[in-house]
Amino acid sequence: MKKVFGYLGKLSMVFAFATLLMAADCDDNRPANTSAKDEQAHTEQNQQNLNQVQPAPRITWSLERDNLIKRFKLQNDRSVMFYMYIFNEGVSAPIGYYQVNKVSSVNSQLTNTEQIVNASEHGGYTALTLPSPAEDGSYGTNGDAVFGFTPEDIYIEHNMHYIVATVPLHFTQPVNKLAIVDVATQEQLKVLMAKLDAAK
Repeated sequence: MKKVFGYLGKLSMVFAFATLLMAADCDDNRPANTSAKDEQAHTEQNQQNLNQVQPAPRITWSLERDNLIKRFKLQNDRSVMFYMYIFNEGVSAPIGYYQVNKVSSVNSQLTNTEQIVNASEHGGYTALTLPSPAEDGSYGTNGDAVFGFTPEDIYIEHNMHYIVATVPLHFTQPVNKLAIVDVATQEQLKVLMAKLDAAK
């Protein structure tokens, strides 16, 4: 009986060794696929060299940040009015202009556009993001338009190409002002806006 077990043990060892040889042979025939790693190593080495011979400059003042700060302050100043010229696609001359206090997207929201919720998954919980309803209880976007209020509190919204400037722009042909109201209409707008302010 011992001889039988000894023979079986030797046979299993031979089989295991043969299996290893076959696996090694298969691996040898398989491409190593190291090109991506080699290129990554080359890129890293090259970048380290460039960082040494051409280091990024250390600046004490950022004009980019300066522009962003100025733009934010300018667009958040209630006393500033912008001239907005709107264009039709493919037409060089603007169809008109109006003054606006600030250009805003119709997709801007006062609250977060996403909600984080916990969902059960594989016996545990994971965090997922879901679309959040707008302030009016609806979902989705409002298109690709912009809007603003004129000095007379006229609400204007459009989805045309536009140019905005803090001063009137000069064109070869006169440009019509789009938002013109009479005294009676302006008084009605004041009453409307007063109601909106009181409802806050």
